[in-house]
Amino acid sequence: MNKNKLVFANWKMNLNSNKVRLLVEGILSKLKPQDSVDVVLAPPLPYLGNVNAMILGSGIELSSQNVFWEDDGPYTGEVSVKMLLDMGCSWAMIGHSERRQYLLETNEMINKKVLSSIKKGLKVILCVGESFEQRRRKKTFESIADQLYRGLRGVSEDLIPQIVIGYEPIWVIGSGEAASVNDISSVHNFISDELKSMFPSAKLLPRIVYGGSVNTDNISQISNLNNVDGVLVGNASMDCDKSVSYTHLTLPTKA
Repeated sequence: MNKNKLVFANWKMNLNSNKVRLLVEGILSKLKPQDSVDVVLAPPLPYLGNVNAMILGSGIELSSQNVFWEDDGPYTGEVSVKMLLDMGCSWAMIGHSERRQYLLETNEMINKKVLSSIKKGLKVILCVGESFEQRRRKKTFESIADQLYRGLRGVSEDLIPQIVIGYEPIWVIGSGEAASVNDISSVHNFISDELKSMFPSAKLLPRIVYGGSVNTDNISQISNLNNVDGVLVGNASMDCDKSVSYTHLTLPTKA
């Protein structure tokens, strides 16, 4: 398994061209390259080209926040894998809870996006997580297993290393409070076991990162849990100093 920690910054539908430029300039001026940490920026679609030009040669990677499964055609408003590759992206974020909730993306749609992306050369962060109601009804594991099995259907064992699983409990996103350490550890261990069961012969399995109200106060504790291979950061990643501090991660100490 790739032992590098992953810091994935999702800027969602925020900022403007000038603010994006200033944020990237600040990150580049303060970020010290680390062999053990991979950094990925996911700006809004209109700014992908600008950010790509700024980060060339820095070691920082670029991601879209969405992708469509067809190469081209009458799909107004969508963006294809080949377009994203042409803009310098090496990643696509798929299945974020906000797209599931507000744009009614289904597991079947998400699966098409995953397959199209990894087969054509984009790495994927596949987001999964449970709602407050599913948590209340003790359906967390059942819900996440369903998203994993349906989202990863048809993925071959040789391509599974191109995927990262992002666990984002929907009930904490934007709340300012992350899930408890025990909850995070329990779900990440469950995801790890499910992936081993789904891809028993895979030489490499996906990294599993946590997302949901990650901040400078809790990131060290979260990132040092077993089976937590990094963080998916939303609003807090739009603060330059905080973004840089998130990259100061170390590998967990294991007995």
